Amino acid sequence: MTDTIEKYKNIERQMMAMRKFFAEYFRRTTNSIIDKKDDISFLELKGLAAFIDDNREYSVSEISNLVHLPLPNITAIINRLEKKKIVKKQRDNKDGRIVRVALTKKGKKLRYDFMSRRVLEVKGLLDRLTEQEQSDLVNALETATKIFQKI
Repeated sequence: MTDTIEKYKNIERQMMAMRKFFAEYFRRTTNSIIDKKDDISFLELKGLAAFIDDNREYSVSEISNLVHLPLPNITAIINRLEKKKIVKKQRDNKDGRIVRVALTKKGKKLRYDFMSRRVLEVKGLLDRLTEQEQSDLVNALETATKIFQKI
């Protein structure tokens, strides 16, 4: 029984370490590239990152799920982005309870600039690894993703 408890404690420790790693990774690949002239916060950038397809409208719930933030938090973020004219909101034609959100021209440019800078930052981090380490990392992340999808 003690071995089983220790096994699950170790899994929990490893999962917490991964959570900490990914939070730090996102912070490092985001905070260093936030341009003060853009007048955008870390959380607003996180919301902006949800727009995988620049030309698609997303419901607020979809955005919430994509960035793993509670609905009230993402609603506040979307409202701030709307005030800055980065996104536009409109009610769904078929279901008025649903709010659709799309990037404006300014939002598309900001997201493109941010993602371009982020890719360079990520490249800088990954360039510290050998080709084999990069391959191992990709394989480990793919394996972890498959396992997490099961649980």
